[in-house]
Amino acid sequence: MTRACAGLVLALATAGCARPAEYKAPVQTFRDASAVVIRSTQTFLGAMNKTERDHYISDQVASQAPIQLNRIQEVQVFSQDAIAARMTALDNLAAYTDLLYRLATSDSPEAVKTQAKDLGTALTDLSTQVAALSNTDNEGFKRSVTAVTPVLGDVLKAIVEQKTEDALRKAVTTGAAPVNNLIEAIRVDAEVAYQRKRSALSKQRVDAVQGYNAAVQKGASGSLNRLGDTIISTEDQFDAFRAARPDGGLLAMQQANLALEKFARTPHPRATDVSAFVDAMEVFAAAAARLGQNVQQLKELERGAR
Repeated sequence: MTRACAGLVLALATAGCARPAEYKAPVQTFRDASAVVIRSTQTFLGAMNKTERDHYISDQVASQAPIQLNRIQEVQVFSQDAIAARMTALDNLAAYTDLLYRLATSDSPEAVKTQAKDLGTALTDLSTQVAALSNTDNEGFKRSVTAVTPVLGDVLKAIVEQKTEDALRKAVTTGAAPVNNLIEAIRVDAEVAYQRKRSALSKQRVDAVQGYNAAVQKGASGSLNRLGDTIISTEDQFDAFRAARPDGGLLAMQQANLALEKFARTPHPRATDVSAFVDAMEVFAAAAARLGQNVQQLKELERGAR
């Protein structure tokens, strides 16, 4: 792993030179770890509006109150357009990570140039999409996109113009801060989604226990097994949900990005510098793997509960 991660850095720093096959697996691992964290975050963001909607409907049903369509829209923190913009930003981050992987491993410069052009177009479209967003809840996200777009745009332009070494150096040394700011803005939004869903699941836990206790008081023994199973299912979902929180994966992604920047800025890396960078990559990969497993477990439990 140490030799392989060192190979990644050398591949990035000396683009255009030979890239031994042994470098490809760790570079792919890094890209795939980013993809797992991004997909997991998208899962939380995608469920944000559903959580708000379901919470409102459940409260109205419990209190036997009318349900209003306009109120369903009002209780949602972010609009559909705002959620879509964040999904697109995450897709672009994944595409950028994949582009770095292609630069480190591809034998087809033209394919890399085409991918860079496509990503440049996607970033331009994202800027237009984000500019149309209103509401103060979007301000932090909009600032982050505005900051990162020109930086990555310059990098992509350099790749297309075949200034690969300059492009990769710029990506590492100047891209870390704006990219991390974008990750941070999305992390804050994902935390909002997490806390909202946590509140909804907490209410489900209370409702499940109250339903069981009410059946006990009524002497409805025939329904106790079913209601008990509901409590077990709800508790399992709640435990899995807490473990599937994307916060740790996004923080690990930021730390890995900073470690890469630090290493790139080190003129003459020593063994300890390489070791520190490798450790950061391993922490990131491990965090992504745990998050992916926990999200998968949560999905399976939620499907089983339907």
